Amino acid sequence: MVQIVLSWPLAVLLALLGAAWIYSDGQKRNMESADMWAVGFFLGMFIPPIIGAVIVGVVFLWKRKPRQGSPQPVDQY
Repeated sequence: MVQIVLSWPLAVLLALLGAAWIYSDGQKRNMESADMWAVGFFLGMFIPPIIGAVIVGVVFLWKRKPRQGSPQPVDQY
């Protein structure tokens, strides 16, 4: 059996950092549900421990919108 054991302060810190990154990235990509993804990540860190956060993080990366880049001029000859 494999176990991952984290102290509570470290787990809360990782949950907050991950949730902040997901929220920030979602806002940059104009996702209306960025806040819900961040809450889901935070809760997933504790229910079930860590595995839920990994699952939510992977699904977020899969579902997030592509970045809106600035158009580049095309040289025409």
